[in-house]
Amino acid sequence: TLIYNVPLGIDSDTIKKLPIAEALNKDVEFEFDGIMKINIYHHTLPEKWNYDDTLLKPNTWLVPIGKNHTGLLYHDFEKYPHMLCGGVTRFGKTVFIKDVFYSILMNQPSNVEIYFLDLKGGLEFGKYINLPQVKGVASDVFEAAEVLDKIIADLKAREKEFRKKGYTNIIDTPIQKRTFVIVDEGAELSPNIIEGEGKKYAKFCQAALSEISRIGGGLGLRLLYCTQYPTKEAVPMQVKMNIVTRISFIAAAQIASRVILDEIGAEDLPSIPGRAIYKVEKNRTIQVPYIDDKYMIQQMEEREDEITGKA
Repeated sequence: TLIYNVPLGIDSDTIKKLPIAEALNKDVEFEFDGIMKINIYHHTLPEKWNYDDTLLKPNTWLVPIGKNHTGLLYHDFEKYPHMLCGGVTRFGKTVFIKDVFYSILMNQPSNVEIYFLDLKGGLEFGKYINLPQVKGVASDVFEAAEVLDKIIADLKAREKEFRKKGYTNIIDTPIQKRTFVIVDEGAELSPNIIEGEGKKYAKFCQAALSEISRIGGGLGLRLLYCTQYPTKEAVPMQVKMNIVTRISFIAAAQIASRVILDEIGAEDLPSIPGRAIYKVEKNRTIQVPYIDDKYMIQQMEEREDEITGKA
């Protein structure tokens, strides 16, 4: 680790643009918290590694995010209930959603309910609609509005219950159920790209997602909001402001990186599917585990009784 004071007149982004990794032919990460730390690693991240059930953490809300240079990272949806995800198509975003979905399903089959806004025609997640934990799959803006209307009604009911019982945060209550709202391609809910009758439904959807991100965490709602077009139209400001955790796969440009991470860097990731920057209190470059439908379905069939509640 090299540590430097940043000279006056030079910002940290300028230093991050320097071709240090190329010059050293090593993996390099930058940290800036008043001083600049340049971490130089003697080993590289794997270009691909496969998910398996040894990664599961039963009875928790921990999801394996990926491997970085120091080991395996998990995200705790109890500590950080919402996540913003972006990156260009075919570089790992949908695989990551499957990683999250499968992990929470297998860790907590009796306590999780999941809603998918699968706005690419329902092609990826519509196949899971028959699982008892999957309460809805929306494939367009009209279906998304219908699903979100139901979720907001439930949110309001929870608010009343919490006020009645004096609860402030679900993690301090005996309530075990958690509700995940997973949005795959949030740009499809942008009123600016929808014409005609769909525009008012899109406005409702964005307002509903903003409310979920703003007050849903303490009530047991968990939002995973993903888009391959990270612009201010695709990511509503209220949603972004209320999400601490970010993950970005390779971005098409610096502006896209800034929308997701609030800083540049994702545009310079190598063109490796599954390579991403995971940000909570700081950035970590990771390789997300690869999981596919074949593996998921096979494992679900083996644990069918447990998942369906027949065990």
